[in-house]
Amino acid sequence: MPFRHKGSPNWHYDFQIRGRRFSGSCGTADFQEAKAVEAAARVAAKASEPVRGTFTLSQTLGTYYTAVAQHQPSAATTFSQIKTILSVLNPAMKLADLTMAEAQRYVTVQRATMANATVNRHLSLLARAIKHMVAVHAAAAPDLDLRRLHTQEAEERVRELTRDEQDRIFAKLRPDLHPFVALALMTGLRRAELAALQWRQVDFDAAMIRVRQKGGKTRTFPMNGELRAFLTTLPRATSLPAARHVLTFVDQATQERRNITPSGSIMVDFRDAVAAAGIEDFRFHDLRHSFATRLLRQTQNLKLVSKLLGHLNVTTTMRYAHVLQDDMRLALDGYSALSRTNPRSDDEIQAKTTA
Repeated sequence: MPFRHKGSPNWHYDFQIRGRRFSGSCGTADFQEAKAVEAAARVAAKASEPVRGTFTLSQTLGTYYTAVAQHQPSAATTFSQIKTILSVLNPAMKLADLTMAEAQRYVTVQRATMANATVNRHLSLLARAIKHMVAVHAAAAPDLDLRRLHTQEAEERVRELTRDEQDRIFAKLRPDLHPFVALALMTGLRRAELAALQWRQVDFDAAMIRVRQKGGKTRTFPMNGELRAFLTTLPRATSLPAARHVLTFVDQATQERRNITPSGSIMVDFRDAVAAAGIEDFRFHDLRHSFATRLLRQTQNLKLVSKLLGHLNVTTTMRYAHVLQDDMRLALDGYSALSRTNPRSDDEIQAKTTA
């Protein structure tokens, strides 16, 4: 189906035939004419000889998405990353013509507005796509070592939402988006995990949720009373595919319920609510940080928090260890090895406990 790029008057087409991606402008602002152009392009694509070895950058990323990425929980994020890559690198460039200099240009351009970790993820995605095309489609690929262009990632900061800030966000956020934020605070699930969550993954009898996480792996998350009650009261969509999803929102144009996507317009609404609430330096991922720090403060159990977050190694969870350090420091504030100012001496306390 033809589509429009933001700001473009003309319709465009983008489809795949036998693993090859075909895209371009329909050359018209008339939708019916655009459909005819796309239909002709499909006929020509089906009649064309399969090409092995020679692919453009757009075909490389598009084929990888169709064959691999679209089946993963992070599909929407990957699709957004692909669009970002092709907004800087020439989509029509032959894959074999991609050079380290061109990849370095991409890094330089994006580093001005993106975190190093984000640019590194884009490079990793590009490397995976190239590897897939070489292995499956015998693509002629350049000799690149994209890992050499990875930049040092700053240590991820831990930003915890205060209770007052939490109230202010909910006060400014559209009511139909409240469940998206609330479920993040209750579970610490990642944005992509929340968006992909479907009712078939929720087992009320066993009181657990089966979560599909990064890499396609599955883990379970137990439901407490609050979470169980929350899920049972959520409004449900009536039409597919939204009816399958736990989290939906009201489309402001059609007033119909749709399933949430990780990089959709609702993230703009979330950021607008945060700004309207007067909260600085806060991102959606910080809801996960808030869940982790609150739970660790309450349980004092780093291993438990690590498991609930879905971390493969407890060392990843160590970024939250400052909570334990703060609590230990507070405990020590009431302890003195040398002072005799307490009304009861250590000897008196020890005698009472051993009597």
